[in-house]
Amino acid sequence: MGRTRTRGATAVALVGASTLLLAGCSLFGDDAPLPAPTGHAAPSASATPGPVDGSAAADATAQPVAAPQAVPTGTVVAETDAVSKSGDTAVHVKVVANDHGTFDAELSGYRTTQPQPMSVEFRRTAQYGDGYDGRAVSTTRWGAQAQPPAVVSLSAAGADPDWLRTVVLVPDQSDGDDSDRPWAHKVLAIGTLSWSIPDPEPDLHVTLGKARPGAYGYAFDAADETLRGTTGTPVSYRVNQGDDLITIAKRFGVTVAQLRWLNPQMETEGDDWVIKGTLLNLDPATR
Repeated sequence: MGRTRTRGATAVALVGASTLLLAGCSLFGDDAPLPAPTGHAAPSASATPGPVDGSAAADATAQPVAAPQAVPTGTVVAETDAVSKSGDTAVHVKVVANDHGTFDAELSGYRTTQPQPMSVEFRRTAQYGDGYDGRAVSTTRWGAQAQPPAVVSLSAAGADPDWLRTVVLVPDQSDGDDSDRPWAHKVLAIGTLSWSIPDPEPDLHVTLGKARPGAYGYAFDAADETLRGTTGTPVSYRVNQGDDLITIAKRFGVTVAQLRWLNPQMETEGDDWVIKGTLLNLDPATR
């Protein structure tokens, strides 16, 4: 992932759980009937979670813990040039730690031989000519005769933004007729971000537990085979109706904080219920 692992875990998640009584049966009882999980939609290398959801795990007993500063303020943790195929359009991008526990992108050296409205975006992956990406972070636009801002906040990506592996330039819509600009809203320039921030979960190990109320979905291995029982190494999980963060985390032997770290753009409802059909990543190497 282009990440330098430099120290041990930096955060400990406190997770509390409430007791749910279903017709006199315990929540995790072996005798609880298992409804049919949702259908298998095969994971793929291009699969990505939903929009950013900044909510915290539902836990009435846990006390908020301030996130430690990952690196000293002012430290450069990633640097690249986003360049078009022709080389005619480019911008230099430097990602720097700020004093809020997150990061800012500093833009400089912007040049183009065809002035036009432009935007910079930070994406998980991108290729030249790609269109709109609703999961892009920190999209910032400027006019044809303007320069990009000197600083763009990456706070929306959280304290561990290294899942954003590319920065792109995308020609934006003009005020007039864009029929002669078929490349508008398509990736024009790309830069790869290689990060050097501490890994908060260097020893994270995901295990496979039995399906249970609140975690009824299918788990898959690296070959995209459905895992049964408790045998095999899970790398992804398809969320079923009614699955919740705490129970999913328990099924795979991780904390809610670790599950969120593995899935930085996981979409939830009411801070607890994970959206049905979501494909969750369980592999730290492909976060």
